[in-house]
Amino acid sequence: MSLSFLDFAAVWCAVRRTLVAMVAACCVGAGAQPAEVRVAIGEYPPFKVQSVPGGGVLTEVVVEAFKARNVNVVLEWVPNNRAIVGTMAGYYDASFGWAHSAERDEALYFSAKPIHTYRMVFVQRAQEPRAWAQLSDLAGQRIGVTRGNFYSQPFADLVDQKVLEVDVGNDDINGLNKLLLGRVDLFPLEESVAHYMLGTRFNAEDRSRFLVQKKEFWVVPIFLVVSKKVPGARDIINEFDAGYAELQRSKRLDALLKRLPGRN
Repeated sequence: MSLSFLDFAAVWCAVRRTLVAMVAACCVGAGAQPAEVRVAIGEYPPFKVQSVPGGGVLTEVVVEAFKARNVNVVLEWVPNNRAIVGTMAGYYDASFGWAHSAERDEALYFSAKPIHTYRMVFVQRAQEPRAWAQLSDLAGQRIGVTRGNFYSQPFADLVDQKVLEVDVGNDDINGLNKLLLGRVDLFPLEESVAHYMLGTRFNAEDRSRFLVQKKEFWVVPIFLVVSKKVPGARDIINEFDAGYAELQRSKRLDALLKRLPGRN
């Protein structure tokens, strides 16, 4: 009989809690500060990138915040969905880059402050007028979207009401190529992701044909999260919050975030 990922996670959590309890029983008087945190992380360039030193800017923020409190971070690179589901189940201690939702709020502790704010913007073809004040102003324009992605409730409502016309593709690169070919007029992306993709996936001539708008249509605060099921969960989140505050005071946080594409 094979176990699903969540079944395995539940078994592992039970074993882990037992082992931690046994160790705690033998370590009377030990401090509450965690020595090590297992953090689940999925790829989301340029914020989280397994192939680059440090793992991407947001990865460095998280690791350095814990390091400021003498807490070691063990990164476990997994698909994004497994990172959040596994953390909610208690298989991993923590993860990061997640927004609030009712389901997550029940299973997770969130950092006191957002570790970053994603800015969702539109990419367009250069030298074409695409000004807008509110999303409904984009009625009549063809907007590319990626299957499975969520672009805010107001955007979804306007699509359902047939105010906005969308063209669904399989991934973001597919959407940008449609934009280049004139099959759509706009394509939504997180601002730094847009600059990263254009800088790494298109040649100079093609890049010059794109324009990343400055005006955002949605801002998404994202947080570090800790599973409520792991021992010492509140201690983990408290240590992170204290370390993150230290990064802010020292201006190290500003220095890290300035390295994001499009944020200089």
